Amino acid sequence: MPSRPLSQIVSSCIEGDESAWREFVDLHSRLVYSIPKRNGFDASACDDIFQEVFLAAYRSLYSLRDAQSVPKWLITTAVRACAKHVKKNKLRLPEPVPEALADAEMDRQERLSELHQGLDELGGRCKELLIAIHCRPVASGYDQISMELGIPRGSIGPTRQRCLEKLARILRVGSGE
Repeated sequence: MPSRPLSQIVSSCIEGDESAWREFVDLHSRLVYSIPKRNGFDASACDDIFQEVFLAAYRSLYSLRDAQSVPKWLITTAVRACAKHVKKNKLRLPEPVPEALADAEMDRQERLSELHQGLDELGGRCKELLIAIHCRPVASGYDQISMELGIPRGSIGPTRQRCLEKLARILRVGSGE
């Protein structure tokens, strides 16, 4: 989660604040980059699409003041940039994705972005612990996590529970509940 409301970040961007623009990009970079990456584009194409999306965002700052619509706008713009890249480079088009699946993917990407932002806001030891337990490709045992993070093995479970509760509160506040 950003340190200030997205509408304030966008307003600062409009006023020419370069640090606000960096904050805007940092806040949404994972979301935008994940779209071409998940669609099988190579790193160079992902970078091009990423730049195209954020250039479009910069040009559309006045219309991006509603924080709720920004992730969906960025996803839609990234999907369009992917299609444009395919057409421009005369690549073979993948099989069309049914609209329901595309909507489900957009929702999934939005939730994933919110989770990353929530973990960033949570920060510190809680973020490290939750990532160590839930986000590694290969599950680590409590003994390994205890050694890595310097947390007594017996306190990992209760600490994990408290951290999940904090993360849930952050995500509820961020979603306006």
